[in-house]
Amino acid sequence: MTPTRLAARLTLALLPLSALSLSGTAAAEDRHLTVMFQNDIFAGADGGGYTNGLMVAYVRSAAPGAAALAPDGLLSSVAPLLAVGPAALTSVSLNQIMVTPEDISRKNPDPMDAPYLGALWVRAAQVSVQGDVADMFSLNLGMIGPASGARQAQTFIHRITGSTRPEGWDSQVSNRLLYGIERYRALRLASGDGESVAPSLDAIVLGGVEASNLLSSVGGSAILRYGTSLKRSYASSLRQLARGADPLMFGRGWMVYLAVHGDHFFSHAGISNDLPPAGTRAELRESQLLGQAGIAYGWGDSSLAFSLQNTSALTTGTGRRKTYGSLTYTTALR
Repeated sequence: MTPTRLAARLTLALLPLSALSLSGTAAAEDRHLTVMFQNDIFAGADGGGYTNGLMVAYVRSAAPGAAALAPDGLLSSVAPLLAVGPAALTSVSLNQIMVTPEDISRKNPDPMDAPYLGALWVRAAQVSVQGDVADMFSLNLGMIGPASGARQAQTFIHRITGSTRPEGWDSQVSNRLLYGIERYRALRLASGDGESVAPSLDAIVLGGVEASNLLSSVGGSAILRYGTSLKRSYASSLRQLARGADPLMFGRGWMVYLAVHGDHFFSHAGISNDLPPAGTRAELRESQLLGQAGIAYGWGDSSLAFSLQNTSALTTGTGRRKTYGSLTYTTALR
């Protein structure tokens, strides 16, 4: 069976998880479809760590004036165990990422550089907001390795963009189940109510943990935002889609934002104690720092956000930081 067919079967197998998380009865809520594309091509780079990410998400958020969403079948049963209150926002997303070494033209990658790694998974997340305090958790289930389809996706993207053909995907880790959980808590500090059409300023600080066989870490973020309707988009700014993702803008409004994400990594698939078949001597860089600057604009039923992000190298074998761009489009569903 080809990796592409394995990836397709994995997606079909994960659909029950999505159905469970979406089984709640509709109440006073807004529904959105969000697509996020992250790639180093936005920064004129190619390879050298995290190089591409794609996410498609179904997002439910409490409508203006509503206290919370109707309960979700799967998430609402787990939330009390993690001390997470009623949902202000939920999402179910299909995610794919790829990591590559800096020189992707080599058949045998540099053993001191980042490995070839692909992952494909479903992420079900919930955010609770009570006053200025918010809690987020997510459940993740998918595949790491050839079944993720990362090799085929990168080869296709590089062919249509005229980029260098990646030659070292034979060295990526073997197929394995991806599983994990994330839990974060945030505090919002605001200069205004964040609901009026007049621009205001706020700051969000958060901390928490991620425990999975793709990545295990503890860390936090500090996000500074200036714009309109900031309170409504609070729940979407808490690593709710991914670390370093763009905040979502619902309805009309705009914002500019700066963020710093700092983490201590305990493990990362394919690096150090998790060797790919070809072996690597690279060591995981445990202290990670990511800087982000972006802008978002909403014109009613749709919004667009873009940011540039600069992050630490994944391995100690290279000191070069990685820059990539993130583009996120959100549209309302009727």
